[in-house]
Amino acid sequence: MRWNPRTLAIAILSATAAIAPQNDTAAAQIPRLVTETSSPFDRQELLRRADHYEQAIPRAAAEHWPSERLALIYSDLATAYAELAMYPRSETAYRHALALLEARPPQPQLAETLTRLATLHCLMGNLGQAEKDDLRALKVRTQLGDPIAIALAWNDLADVYYRQRHFSRSADYARQAIAVLADDPKVDVANRIAVRQTLAHALCATQDCDQAIPILKDALQIAKTAYGAESLEAGIATYELGNAAWQNHDLDDAATWLAAGVARMKLDLGSGHRLYINALWEYVRFLRQRGQVEQADAAEREMRIAAAVVDVRNAQTVSP
Repeated sequence: MRWNPRTLAIAILSATAAIAPQNDTAAAQIPRLVTETSSPFDRQELLRRADHYEQAIPRAAAEHWPSERLALIYSDLATAYAELAMYPRSETAYRHALALLEARPPQPQLAETLTRLATLHCLMGNLGQAEKDDLRALKVRTQLGDPIAIALAWNDLADVYYRQRHFSRSADYARQAIAVLADDPKVDVANRIAVRQTLAHALCATQDCDQAIPILKDALQIAKTAYGAESLEAGIATYELGNAAWQNHDLDDAATWLAAGVARMKLDLGSGHRLYINALWEYVRFLRQRGQVEQADAAEREMRIAAAVVDVRNAQTVSP
């Protein structure tokens, strides 16, 4: 299973989405939805955001907002739908955003929207389309000439090729990316973690987990320093380390790290979150392989109950 900040990007972006700058008079009439107390993973909050953006779009269009600002609303709507696992609606909203942006000269917002769409296609399992999205994003970023942005696009492609099981190609792109991103203080911490995790996954897939584990330990330390030892980011990094230890046949360390990572994700994401359910499924497999049948049965019951609830919720619709 792939766990890096790209995998969580849609969920995290939903916590920081905003329609337009606060100093814009017209935009200020549509209140921001993000508050200090709202959780990015709360379903009712996400439904409220989706409805808010749906209502804002025709108003913004009627008032002839600039295309890049209208595209931002569509992108925020897509983010909310993606976090609700309403993927077709999310994809439609992203395509509306792209149609507005592609009519303008290449710009970072176009590349970012393509990257988000690629992330969505990864979540949908459409890896071929995700690759096309990422290649388009790389082309735009190359035209713009920002070396950090280009390296981030390499890392995204490495992630897609890993998922496609093209492990050598994934490792090649990840090595290019890490050479630029790993230690540059101008690079966001989340991306410095992500590039290490991407390379480590490719290394493990090519039977080189011994080299991958120190890289993941480094990623965990960065997460703890930047976000705190009890943060979601540290929990995911711990889980990643446990997964690598499992692949490296170090079952004792794997047991410790996987359990800690799963527990942290449950606290921060909630038991009904798709990402937590997927992590729990991997943990069940580990427990069964280790012969911990009772613990595995209990975890599997929790997983199936949570998955059933998510499936029922996903059948619901959002008000137009």
